[in-house]
Amino acid sequence: MNQQQIIDSMIEHPVIAAVRDSKDLPLALVSPVRFVFFLSGSINTVKDLCDRVIAAHKACFLHIDLLDGLKTDAAGLQYIYDTVQPTGIITTKTAAIRHAKKLGLITIQRVFLLDSTALAEGAENVRTCQPDLVEVLPGLSAEAIQMASEAFNRPLIAGGLIQNRGMLYRALSAGALAVSTGRTDLWYL
Repeated sequence: MNQQQIIDSMIEHPVIAAVRDSKDLPLALVSPVRFVFFLSGSINTVKDLCDRVIAAHKACFLHIDLLDGLKTDAAGLQYIYDTVQPTGIITTKTAAIRHAKKLGLITIQRVFLLDSTALAEGAENVRTCQPDLVEVLPGLSAEAIQMASEAFNRPLIAGGLIQNRGMLYRALSAGALAVSTGRTDLWYL
């Protein structure tokens, strides 16, 4: 999938399954979500998990900062690209975004919106490395999502602390393209 195909699919299916525990993967695979974000795993398990997602005709994204046994440097990303073959990666690291883009992976830069300094630094990092999408956390403040949308000038995913339908819909109404959540009941919206 290319960036435009990802965006088009997220417009139609804006809920993303954020899987932290592999026991939740079967629920994600049978749910209507089109995207699965892996927020844990190891070099020993991630290929099988990603293969299962892709076999279910869903896009697989790995949060590479949270994978055990693998560095987020050029060699680690080359291994992910060659061996695991996910749709893309999620990371907070600008260097990893650059390496992944060179390989042709879809890139999502994760930005924590703690305060106005974090927003400004996040905007600068996004301008520097040009990820395909940006995920902002926490995703429960409509005002923060609106500010991030303006500052980053990139399609935005809201994530973190989304606990119910109202929070999810408020994030989308505030300008998020999609919402990532670990709440399995929200995967069916």
